[in-house]
Amino acid sequence: MKRIITLISVTVTSVLFSVMTIIAADKSSPSFEKYESLLSSHTKNECLLVAKNCATDTSTVQQRVNDLRNEIAKGLKVYTPTELNILKEQLKWIESNSNEFI
Repeated sequence: MKRIITLISVTVTSVLFSVMTIIAADKSSPSFEKYESLLSSHTKNECLLVAKNCATDTSTVQQRVNDLRNEIAKGLKVYTPTELNILKEQLKWIESNSNEFI
């Protein structure tokens, strides 16, 4: 009888620990939207930086100008001065070429 009680108490304890970890994991799941917005505000846009179109990038000229302005606005928190100059030169080049066709 003592052995059965011990076996039941060990089983119940292990089940409780399993349930507690599942409940804790469910309640403490991170908000990925906040993480994604934080990550995007502190990361470099490599497609714009190397001045070439990425395979997934189907942006228009106006979208590219907006992207360049947004990346330049991040400033020295994200980019080095050299990288900022590259982005500014790209923006200047796009704006000067688009004025020729207007």
